[in-house]
Amino acid sequence: MANICFSGPKAPKDEARKALMEKGIEVTDNRYIVSFESDDTGSHMVLRVERNLDGTSGIRKEFMETKFMGWRVVYMNVPDDYIKWFFNDSGTRKVTQFANE
Repeated sequence: MANICFSGPKAPKDEARKALMEKGIEVTDNRYIVSFESDDTGSHMVLRVERNLDGTSGIRKEFMETKFMGWRVVYMNVPDDYIKWFFNDSGTRKVTQFANE
């Protein structure tokens, strides 16, 4: 399954992120953010969506594309307010401090 995501050209990261952020409106009514990460299979886009207040998935299943503009897409449900506390609007992680700093 992951093999289809390794082949072919990929759109530039900023262009792909902007497009998936716009597409996110179709995916959820909840807060969401797109970031780029990597794992053992390479770089990919992550669409994080905050769960519904009742704890159910905030992602509408009909959208679940595996590849978007050449990038593999990973979908992740996160707790309420997770994005506000851990991510900047640009999709980068916020810098946190230790209690003793």
